[in-house]
Amino acid sequence: MSPAAAKEVLNRLMQPVTAKSSAQERAEARALQESLLPTATPQVPGYDIACAWHGSPEVSGDYFDVFPVRPDQTALCIADVSGKGLAAARLASELQSAVRGFAPDAPLPAELCTQVNQALCRPGGEPRMVTMFYGVLDAAGKRLRYENAGHCLPLLVRADNSVEFPASFSGVVGIFSHWLYQNQEVELHSGDCLLLVTDGLLQAEGRRHKEFGYQRLIAAVERGRVHGAAKLAEEILAEVGSHIGEKWRDDASLIVLIVN
Repeated sequence: MSPAAAKEVLNRLMQPVTAKSSAQERAEARALQESLLPTATPQVPGYDIACAWHGSPEVSGDYFDVFPVRPDQTALCIADVSGKGLAAARLASELQSAVRGFAPDAPLPAELCTQVNQALCRPGGEPRMVTMFYGVLDAAGKRLRYENAGHCLPLLVRADNSVEFPASFSGVVGIFSHWLYQNQEVELHSGDCLLLVTDGLLQAEGRRHKEFGYQRLIAAVERGRVHGAAKLAEEILAEVGSHIGEKWRDDASLIVLIVN
């Protein structure tokens, strides 16, 4: 083929292929992300648990999961991976595989976070970062053991409407394989409401660049928790959508746990 003919073919093919590939990549990323999200939330006697998610036009890498790990123990995990699009979805898929794979033999959250961190680190490769909250609910003992690897602080609204932010300030996952993690614990009581969220919810900007933030989230919990976890999660996302005029720029995810 002559150089002129090759150039003509290249010019004819380049733009359609690029546009088609971009659309295909977005569709593949969205399908992969949605396949990672739980289709149903396991229920634990004595608790009301629900998950909710609203995706952005461009996949942003939110991941959450609720699953049993041992008799009377349930894992709660929420995370936000770095990047956008297909790369973020693939990293979220690796994260899910690591969390689900290590959880049965990692009785404590710090151990799980350490193993996941080591599995996701790629020395010499592209930097990959994941913020993650991982907790294990001891249903009978009414306590949550957890570790927070650089993720948003959880929100705990007690039955008397007092507010706590169970803290832990460990490093994110996926950067340095030698980082160590710690176990934290919080006691739960009847009427308490725990929320785990991603920054796409907290940082959703409305008019004058005002973020949705914790104060609006607390107010939503105080108004809506009497309706149960599923309805509360739905109402919170509706309030975020109203706050931003339905202009979603980032994924927003949450897990709601209410102690009966």
